[in-house]
Amino acid sequence: MAYHDDLLDQAQHLARRDTNRPKQANLRRAVSTAYYALFHLLVSEAVGYWRVERHRELLARSFEHGKMKNACKGCKIQNAEIEAIAEAFVGLQQARHTADYDNSKVWTKFEAMTHIEGAKIALEKWDMVKNQDVAQDFLLSLFVSERK
Repeated sequence: MAYHDDLLDQAQHLARRDTNRPKQANLRRAVSTAYYALFHLLVSEAVGYWRVERHRELLARSFEHGKMKNACKGCKIQNAEIEAIAEAFVGLQQARHTADYDNSKVWTKFEAMTHIEGAKIALEKWDMVKNQDVAQDFLLSLFVSERK
């Protein structure tokens, strides 16, 4: 099983762990982990095309969350699946920031599961388009800023 799939499973496990009164720590980590499932999928797909395998880890570390979010916000690729993935990335990243840094927010199990489902759908949509040229264009946009 790929790392991003493990992360999605972990998110689901954390969100479902407490049946009656879910602990905020579990719900927060579930939301954060759902974001990282999508993040790591996209990074791994992008670096997987790099020919020199020993360089892939270093290349993967150069992806920046903020740059990826901005690329997703400004996504110009005319493809419904890519647009949905970009939108999910932005939403999941915002939810992760809230989960990780806003202690005044009280999460519900439903909210956490909604974000996890959003990540799951984004991963499924990626499987639909990953072999298309638009997918490669999208991955490149997450790493390379467009020149003006």
